[in-house]
Parts: sequence; structure tokens; C-alpha cells
Amino acid sequence: MNHKQLILSFLLMTCSLLTASANDGVYFTSGNFLVPTQETDISVDREILTITIGNDGFARVDVYYEFMNHGASKTVTMAFEADAPYNADAPKNLRAPHPYINHFTANMNGQPLSYDNALVPLRYTDGKANADFTPLDLTQWKNDKEVPPLVDLPNNLLYNAKLDSIVPFAYAYFFKATFQPGRNIVRHTYRYRMSYNVAQRFTIPYWLTPATRWANHQIDHFTLRITADEPTSFCLADSLFRDAPFTTNRHNDIYHLSNDLNPSMIFARIGAGDTLTWQATHFRPTADMCIEAPTWERGTIATIGQTSAKVVVDQQGQVSRYIANCGDNYFIDVQDYGLVKKSESHIEEYAAEKGQGYLVINDAMAHRVNVRQRPTTKSAIVGQISYHANELPDVFPCLGLVEGQGRSNAWQWFKLRIGNTTGYVRQDLMVWDPIDSY
Repeated sequence: MNHKQLILSFLLMTCSLLTASANDGVYFTSGNFLVPTQETDISVDREILTITIGNDGFARVDVYYEFMNHGASKTVTMAFEADAPYNADAPKNLRAPHPYINHFTANMNGQPLSYDNALVPLRYTDGKANADFTPLDLTQWKNDKEVPPLVDLPNNLLYNAKLDSIVPFAYAYFFKATFQPGRNIVRHTYRYRMSYNVAQRFTIPYWLTPATRWANHQIDHFTLRITADEPTSFCLADSLFRDAPFTTNRHNDIYHLSNDLNPSMIFARIGAGDTLTWQATHFRPTADMCIEAPTWERGTIATIGQTSAKVVVDQQGQVSRYIANCGDNYFIDVQDYGLVKKSESHIEEYAAEKGQGYLVINDAMAHRVNVRQRPTTKSAIVGQISYHANELPDVFPCLGLVEGQGRSNAWQWFKLRIGNTTGYVRQDLMVWDPIDSY
């Protein structure tokens, strides 16, 4: 098997990992629980996990732990692992700490702990990655900047020429912690770059399942706090959080939603400095957590190029963008999020092909667009659409979507009316929206 076949085989085997941070996105790291590298009789009595969504593209993590040592004093090598960046222009020095984590601290019983760094291999079981905390020999395992040009290596894999083998890896932080008999307090903080992709403004993954590796296989008392430097909205898959409600320190919006992509999620909007809190006892996480900010608004990268979408139509004929189900209501967006009763409305599928929806210029592609008499660039120009910065764009009802004629059949064309004239505009130069919310 040649190098490219080897790497392709591995990528297919681990597609669940890579599609979670597909080529259109940047995946920097996941946080996780501090885990033991060996079996112990130390249990986790309490964890208070505080995640702050920063206004600088970084998330700040502050974790307070109370561990119970039921035996004699012992020293345990603890490890924190963080995924390697994927599809990111990470710094070349793999012998340093994680390139997108900084301000990393660990403190035990009031005393700071020193730590060492290493790269460790990831092993896959049923599609899930687990770290093998044996450090990799970096004289043998090379990154994408060090391997021969014939090896087309993604930057979250390492290659060993001697073995002709590849391995996914994680960054590990090792520190020795001496647990006294009884209660021990560990405080752990760091700051890390938030990931993003075409469908989300940011994602903040955090691994909870490693908590089950300790003696009691659970967190006896768990508290999650999510706060933000500025007003923001986000979602959480709520499969982990159904046993208790979320609360806020102020009046903030919390919705329980479901749609085709997410069967059960919590959507929250909080103000600057506000805190969303969830608490549980005997918490035994069976999955990991990710705070996500989906881009449901019009004109985002995720919606540019769409030509159909669900809408909610109420009894008065008002049309809103459908986002999700919310109990007896539909969760909708016009110029802001809101609720419409299901008993007083219904869902329809709007499509450009059926002459529904509205069009505005795609200013990312052009600031001036020609309207043609027919759907071909060889046709006469019957009008122009212009973009002017800091001004609301002109909005045109969509009259249809057709194939291009002649050499212009590489594109589809929107049909619209400009003034008293009907014409056609290339689809890639316009943005279709099911509703007019300008």
C-alpha cells in the first residue's frame, strides 16, 4: 500500500472524527477532564466547570475539583489531553505545549503544580478516540512539515517512515499530584481557541466522559456554568442534561428545541456577564459536550447557495423562517427569534424553483451584477443590481430558478423583476432567502 492509499484508508476509517470538523472549518482542540493514567481508589466528589465564551475568539475554562482519597497518601501522574489542530495552520514546533492553548495552570491544595508536555497516540475503539499516554518518539514520528513531499499528510496525523505507518495524536500535559488521605482540592485553568465552521460561529467541545475513569466512575456533585463576555446565543445537545433544568442569574431566554439535524437541544441567549447553570448529583456522563453557536441567520456561509427552506405560515399569512420545534410552538426567525403556536400556523417548503422567496446581491461575489434578458451571458443586459456599503440592499421577489442556456449552463439563473422588466441573474451572484427580513 502506498503512502496516499495508507492515509486515505485511515481517513475513511476515522471519518466520524474528521467530518465533525470538515474541510470548511477549523478545529483547534477539545478540553477534557483531568484523568488518571492508572487505576486508583481516588474518587471525584465535586466538579464545578466554568466555561467563559470570550469576545476575542477564545474560551476560558476554570475547573474546581474535590477528590476523595480513601486510602493512604499517594502520588498519581495525572494527564490532560487535547486534540491536535485539524485544518488549521498550527505552529510547527510539536515539542511545545498545544499551539492553541495558553495560560495553562494546575493547582493542588493551594500549591501550583509543574507539568511536562508530550505527544501521545490516539487509539480508536468503535469509532471513538482514546489516548494512549505513552509519549511518541518524535525522532521517528514526523508531522506534515517534516515528511517527504510524496506523503500527503493531514496536520492532525504523524508519519513514521521506518514503519511506513501513520497515527492520530493528541497533546498531553503531565503532572504529578500527591493526594493526601481524605479531601483534596485541584484547580485547573486554561484558555483555548474556539473552533468554527460554515454552520457555526463557534464550537467549544469539552470531554466529560473521562471522569468515569476514576474510582467511583462518576462525579458525585457536578455543576456546569456557562458565561460570556458579551451577549451571545448558543446550543447544547441536551441528552446529558435532561435530569435537571438549566437556570440563569438573570432573565435569559432558554428554549428546548428539536429539528431534523438535532433531535433534542437547548438554545440559550445570555447577556454579558450572565451565567447559565446546570447541577446534578451522581453524574455519570455517557457522552461528551459541545457548546455550539449555529448560524441560523440569513446570509451566512451556511445559507448562501440554498434555494429552498422551510417556513412557518400563520393564520394571517405572515411567513417566518422555520428554525426548530419547541413544544407546542415553532421556533422561528424574522429579524429576531421568536415562537409561533403550532395550532395557529403550519410549515411549508419554499423553493426558488417554484417562484418563492426573495433575492439580494451576494456582495461577497460582486458589487455590481448584470440582469440579462435570457439566462445566458450572451444575452442583452436589461438592468443592473448594485451593492452599496452601509446601506440596506435592494430586495427582489424571486420568480423562478432555471438552467442556463448555451455555454452558461454551468450555472443556474434566478428569474426576477427589476423595475418593469423581467430578467435573469446568475445564481452564484445572488443570495436567496425564503422571507424578506430586510
